[in-house]
Amino acid sequence: MKYRHFKNAIESEYKKPLKDLMYEVCVVKNLNAVEGSKKVGIAKEVFVYWRHFYRLEARQRLFDQTINELNKSFFNATNEKNISEC
Repeated sequence: MKYRHFKNAIESEYKKPLKDLMYEVCVVKNLNAVEGSKKVGIAKEVFVYWRHFYRLEARQRLFDQTINELNKSFFNATNEKNISEC
C-alpha cells in the first residue's frame, strides 16, 4: 500500500482528517512513534513519515514556534518604528 491508501483508510476509519488525528496523537497525547503507530494501527515507518510531514516532531514544533515569535517581534518592532516616524 502507498501512503495515500493508508491515509484514506485511516481517515475513513477515524472519521477525521489525518492531520487532526496525528496532532491528537503526537501533541495532545504525546505518544512516541511505536505507541502512536499502535494506537492508529499502521506501520511505524508510515507513522514517522506522517509525523515529519505534518511537522509534529518536538524539534520541528519548537523551531516553528521560534520562527513565529521572531516574526512577531520583528513585525512589532517595524510597526513601532513606523509609528515613531509619523
